[in-house]
Amino acid sequence: MKTEQLTLITSITAAATLTKNLFVGFDGALCSADAKALGVCNADTLIGEQMPISVSGIALVYSGGAVTVGTSVSSDSAGKAVASTVLSATVPSTGTAVTSSSAQPEMDIAGSVLPQAINGFALDVASGADELIRVLIK
Repeated sequence: MKTEQLTLITSITAAATLTKNLFVGFDGALCSADAKALGVCNADTLIGEQMPISVSGIALVYSGGAVTVGTSVSSDSAGKAVASTVLSATVPSTGTAVTSSSAQPEMDIAGSVLPQAINGFALDVASGADELIRVLIK
């Protein structure tokens, strides 16, 4: 049996009727795809009610697809945990050929928030969608 070990629960007014074990955004609605979640809904909640949100610890979250242990997870558009995309950077191959090391400009990477927010790390395997997995919330 999978268990939760929650260290901090807060509350927010539900902007929609929500189901337990889904990522919730800072607006009290389901977390959007790739967005940073406030936390995980801790009880089925009707619109306008105060909703308990697990914001720290290990929470049970429904999977949105296959997930492996240790994988960073993000939210899909249904508030479910999906494996985050691995960050990669490439230099385009088109343009002027580089003939010396001084001719190649260095790549600048700025900012601290990636286009896809990581909401935690999977502690269980999910073979597909709608499986409850433990997520270490971040």
